[in-house]
Amino acid sequence: MKPTAQQLALRDPAIAALMGVSALGADFGSEFGDPDDDDDDYGAEFGDPDDDDDDYGAEFGAARRLSAARFMAMRPPTAQALQRMWRQKAVTGARRQQRILRLDPNRGSGVKVERYTLALSQDLVIATAAVLTMQQQPDTTFRPQEMVCNAPAPGFATVAQIRMANVGILAGGTLDAWNFGAGALRGHMDLPTLSPANRATITGNYTGFAAGYPVGLAFTFSVSFTGPASLAGGASI
Repeated sequence: MKPTAQQLALRDPAIAALMGVSALGADFGSEFGDPDDDDDDYGAEFGDPDDDDDDYGAEFGAARRLSAARFMAMRPPTAQALQRMWRQKAVTGARRQQRILRLDPNRGSGVKVERYTLALSQDLVIATAAVLTMQQQPDTTFRPQEMVCNAPAPGFATVAQIRMANVGILAGGTLDAWNFGAGALRGHMDLPTLSPANRATITGNYTGFAAGYPVGLAFTFSVSFTGPASLAGGASI
């Protein structure tokens, strides 16, 4: 004999409860919300106010307190604090710029200028008179502003002409080279600018004066020009 619908329903307590058929021993409903069921802790786990483990609200309050602390820490600084910060930054920036310019004085400038020296020299023999003719051209654009020679004493050598390119800087007469010695006070000048295509030329005479050196000693007579110049290897002005 085929089972009836009621019999089939009783085989599954859950279906029986849904169909309104009571089933002896069925506890389907008690697990969900039977007030007499001591093991029913579903509601307690969800929101029992007596549950000591419920810390959801505490965590939320702590987060709010932390946000308030961050907000207080992020408050805009006062006018006095801003002034102190600006002054400190200005002083720090100025000191840093000073240090940088010691290593790179041309920073921020499109024209790179250094201070170089152009040297002219001629070999002599002490006590043997000779004509001085010295020429040299710079490796970069150069403006001489100081002239120094190594004449050891007055009367050692004379200078008849000093030329920068085709411009003579002596208005006339002959000078004692001692006037441009290392200890002289007349070494500062302002001479025409030279390019690598121009030469500095000095002519004069070695008088043969030994100036305390042994006769026959090899001596290199030198003249140096010092002044601003474009950075070596850079473009001309």
